Amino acid sequence: MALQMVDREGELSRLAEAIEQPPQLVILRGRRRVGKSFLLDRSLEGRRSVFLQADEQTERAHLDLFAREAARLLPGAPPLRFEDWDAALRFVADQAAGEPLAVVLDEFQWLLRAQPALASIIQRHWDRWDRERVPITLVLCGSALALMEGLLARDAPLYGRAGYRPLLLPLDYRQAAAFAKPGTSAQEKLQRYAVLGGTPQYQLWAGQRTLSELLIERILTKGESLYEEPLHLLREEQQIRDPGTYFAVVAAIARGATRPSEIANATQLEVPNLIKMLRRLIELGYLETRAPVSPAREGKRTTYRLGDPFFRFWFRYVFPNRSLLERGRTREVLAQIDQDLDSFTGAAFEDCCRAWLGKYAHEDEAPRCEELGAWWSRDGQTEIDIAGIARRAYVLLGSCKWDRKARSHVLGRLLDHRDRLGARAAGAQLVIFARGFDRALIRRAEQEGVKLVAAEGLF
Repeated sequence: MALQMVDREGELSRLAEAIEQPPQLVILRGRRRVGKSFLLDRSLEGRRSVFLQADEQTERAHLDLFAREAARLLPGAPPLRFEDWDAALRFVADQAAGEPLAVVLDEFQWLLRAQPALASIIQRHWDRWDRERVPITLVLCGSALALMEGLLARDAPLYGRAGYRPLLLPLDYRQAAAFAKPGTSAQEKLQRYAVLGGTPQYQLWAGQRTLSELLIERILTKGESLYEEPLHLLREEQQIRDPGTYFAVVAAIARGATRPSEIANATQLEVPNLIKMLRRLIELGYLETRAPVSPAREGKRTTYRLGDPFFRFWFRYVFPNRSLLERGRTREVLAQIDQDLDSFTGAAFEDCCRAWLGKYAHEDEAPRCEELGAWWSRDGQTEIDIAGIARRAYVLLGSCKWDRKARSHVLGRLLDHRDRLGARAAGAQLVIFARGFDRALIRRAEQEGVKLVAAEGLF
């Protein structure tokens, strides 16, 4: 059965346009498992193409593999052999002269590792193809985000030559819900997103299993697809030389250490070395920074957190319990997760609420915000889950409670928070998100003009 394309219609359409209107250079980047190769496969359906999937091989091995793929253009001809990349690129250009051709170099970072001059070699050929209007579309695709973005830098050989430069991101909560079984409740869709996140491959591995089924059958059982996934990803990254230390940093952040000093204390690392590691994790897409959203210029209070929900889940529950799981004691770990899952889901629920406000809410449901995030005081005593800014003032303040029925005191606290922000928040729309609301809160929200959004409302 053919796999369904979820979202990605815009990228698919634009790739098709690039292939149909050569010459075009495309640089596609995105984290591993996010669906880059699947997207490229779909865009090449029915089109004449050469597709090279690179890996940790030598330049000679890559050239031989490329020659085997290129030979498909000449069925029945003798085997091809390219002495270098110049010869390989001349060959595909000759083949494009008679009929348009798409060439994909996937996992480009491995090709560059084997031949560091490859970007310069491509630039020399590309400039001629572009000048002579050779009908070829060249796609460079990779998961090493910093390296791929470096191809677009001002001092890079290919600077200014790529007509399309997409960054493929994980799916949001609403797109990821398309993988769940039809009829799945809004609550379970949100919990599933809190566990798996929006990485398409993780959603495919989970299939249409219920939450408890996917925990047992795909995450907590030794040897299954998601059991060691974060460890594999970090170990395989070219830019990570000491995976064990990175595991410790990520685990500390997953346990709640958010500031450099806290992470350093938890890992016993020197702060300068830690900062370099944090930057590397951000470049790879596993870590993100957060700062309070404010219309005024406040001193930076940057914190760190794991950007991927599945990494947050795995390092919170699987990593510290591996000795139990290695002995097959999955039910004990599942019981721990069941007791703590509501607390864990809260952070992902906040992300989903912000995504709804920023992308799905109609204008009559929430004001448009120029910036949307959270706010917290310098002393850490006050935190507002959602803060939206427009025209240098707070236009929206929100509270997110993963409660079955949020109560009236939630609104009282949000009103107090608005008062604390003063005149710049006086006109802010108030919104409360929860799984449900008790009657007292519903009545008070109507009186105060506060918007209530239940879990179902996010879909």
